[in-house]
Amino acid sequence: MFRRLNSVIVLLILMWGNCSYAQSELIFHVPDFPPYTFEKDNKIQGIGIELVDRILKEAGIQYSLKLVPNYGIAVQDVKTGSSDGFFLASQNAERDKIAVFSNLGVINRWCWFLPAISTLNPKDAIFKTKARVGTFLNTHTHKWLMENGYSVTGSPKIDSLLEMLRMNRINVIFLDEAVFLESISKAGEKPESYKKVVQSETQFGIYISKDYLSKNPGVMEKISAAIKKTAPHEN
Repeated sequence: MFRRLNSVIVLLILMWGNCSYAQSELIFHVPDFPPYTFEKDNKIQGIGIELVDRILKEAGIQYSLKLVPNYGIAVQDVKTGSSDGFFLASQNAERDKIAVFSNLGVINRWCWFLPAISTLNPKDAIFKTKARVGTFLNTHTHKWLMENGYSVTGSPKIDSLLEMLRMNRINVIFLDEAVFLESISKAGEKPESYKKVVQSETQFGIYISKDYLSKNPGVMEKISAAIKKTAPHEN
């Protein structure tokens, strides 16, 4: 009788231990941000998806994806607890309040793009007073432009930004380099049609909510170790 009772107690302890350390599925809400994250043929894909998939497989972490319209919604969904994180993202103070950033070793190059015939120069002191800037709505670039006093128009789609540039409603686009080049390629345009001025280079990474990490200890350490094995590190 006592032997059977002891066996039951041991079994319950083992079951409790397994449940305690079982890692919850990571739920990511990622922005529509080609070529990094986008939907095609009813599948979420892109450079960022491929990279993070390799990392999380190496770390042995289960995850799911949902595409949302922009970064603003992705951040808000973490705040409300409807998702556990988002990527690819550059680091800023607002995001750091709710989530932990891990560098993926991918360069995020912010650039000004102007028509080749434009006489504007982002390096000139008067540029800020002359520039009518377009960028993706609710992104880090959008926030940065507003915080630094630029006249800025945010749009959820790159196609509309290119159209506004052609119609002279804006006279410069400020975006991640890869995003802009991918967009004009799809539109059948050549890079030579534009002047490019690099503003800054930062690192892209992955954000995971502090709430999720508090309930799933060790996850960020697994991800960091997997990043070292699988992620590209650009200089």
